[in-house]
Amino acid sequence: MKYTLSSRNFAETIPMPWGLMAIFYGSTLAMVIGLVLPAFLGDEDVTGWVIWVYYPGMAVGLIVISAVSIWFRKLVVFVDERYLAFGYGRFRKRFEFAQIASVKVTPYSFYKYGGAGIRYARHGHRAWSIPFLHTGVEVQLREGTHDRTYYISSRRADELAEAIQNRIPTSGRA
Repeated sequence: MKYTLSSRNFAETIPMPWGLMAIFYGSTLAMVIGLVLPAFLGDEDVTGWVIWVYYPGMAVGLIVISAVSIWFRKLVVFVDERYLAFGYGRFRKRFEFAQIASVKVTPYSFYKYGGAGIRYARHGHRAWSIPFLHTGVEVQLREGTHDRTYYISSRRADELAEAIQNRIPTSGRA
């Protein structure tokens, strides 16, 4: 998604907390060490389970934790003249303003969504949130044939809600 920013648009990039990213990066380093260290220790048994289970398992784990570390390092939220867009890395959502029924500033409910990150809750509720950031907006919209509510974390929730509200067609406002 490539966008141009004008004075009427809203853009925000929210990084993950440094402690959480340290855990991800530490896990990545531990996986690399787990793959390389057995070769340096000179273990005679480099056949059997080591070749067929240990190394493939560690390689898959390294790929997964590296992808999570890269893709989920920041949440990007963008409002331009045509779309509301938000996402983590390759996991993105984009909605036209005609789909949006309402928007409101609301605190994040850990209980309602069951955690942080990309969350799928009951009754069509979705959350794209940052851990330990308790401010954001709830956007009610129509996605295909379903009514959905998306919670989007934001440090500037009032500005985000205003940017969305100003672009919702008058026939779609609640």
